[in-house]
Amino acid sequence: MTIESKYIIEQFTLEDKDFDEFSKLITSAFLEDGAAQAEGASVVFNADTFRMIYGAPSGDRNLFVRAIHKESNEVVGFLGAIPRELKVFDKKYKFVIPSWLCVHSDHQRNGLATALGEKIYSVCLDANYVGAFSIFEPEQYGKDISRIVVKKENLIIKRVTSMKKFVIRVLDAKKLAKVVKVKWYEEQAFKFIQGVPKVRSKYVRNHKKSDSDRLFELLMEHVQKNELSIVPKKEDFEWVLEQPGVICAVHTNQEDIAKGFILAWEFNLAGFGHHFPCGWLDIVHIHGLSNREAKNLAHFASFSAKKRGWIALQTPYIPYFDPTPLKKAKFIFYPKTLHLDMMLLEEVDIPDNIESFYFDWR
Repeated sequence: MTIESKYIIEQFTLEDKDFDEFSKLITSAFLEDGAAQAEGASVVFNADTFRMIYGAPSGDRNLFVRAIHKESNEVVGFLGAIPRELKVFDKKYKFVIPSWLCVHSDHQRNGLATALGEKIYSVCLDANYVGAFSIFEPEQYGKDISRIVVKKENLIIKRVTSMKKFVIRVLDAKKLAKVVKVKWYEEQAFKFIQGVPKVRSKYVRNHKKSDSDRLFELLMEHVQKNELSIVPKKEDFEWVLEQPGVICAVHTNQEDIAKGFILAWEFNLAGFGHHFPCGWLDIVHIHGLSNREAKNLAHFASFSAKKRGWIALQTPYIPYFDPTPLKKAKFIFYPKTLHLDMMLLEEVDIPDNIESFYFDWR
């Protein structure tokens, strides 16, 4: 039987009322994944997580596709895309980030993932996007879907960078070991470093609404300093700062003007029947700080996260910031590979060797 005889693959316009339904579908598919069942470290989506990924003001609510099972009329597959502007040296391009491809476990191995990938390609092509980013672990199934679509549509695929390390600041070793497969001695080591000192500095604090202009000014330094960069939008950044699941720790000067900041947002880390709140380390801006100031800022971000009940802070490491102060603040940099690939729908002049790159995760 053909896919079309059993399923409807369609573009749709996302509405706020859909957040809960698609959160449950993504969670179900990810928890059933074989790697997640063996290793843990999966994600439990809720409406707030979904909103953080897809709810920003600049988002395009039409860049979504779904699979509907005709017999049951149930939505069994999902793929969304996030519009982002890409700067390459002095030129800017209209890109998307396809994300959270998922198919319900009862409907996998029917070609739905490929069909969803092909559909989002056609939607983005019609909307005049020139390329897309994909981020994969080497063993992740989604990379195969991307390459199938790339080959079928005669697209150009280019590896931007391979991230070789993951960053984690353990805040609750016992709970972390319940959702991530770790060796017993690793758990003991995590317990040894999970404590967070209270920072006694009048220059470190949580952000205030009045900081937003200055923080965005600092954020744009990442765009200016790097050869290739995602270009954030001010309305999106201000929206992120207002979300309830966000921590933004700020280091100021004597005039209480921000010199650097660390921003993280909440998600639920899951595995082996448990899930706990964790922090995604989204933006690190410390190049205007001394090593001691940056270390204090990292400690303060960790302290704020622990007060929220987060069990860790984590992110893949893109070297747009110096890791030294975070290492001194008990952040662990451990080997883990992620590939950042670019699929080009039309010609974009991107050098083969990118020396510096800035990227965020929404």
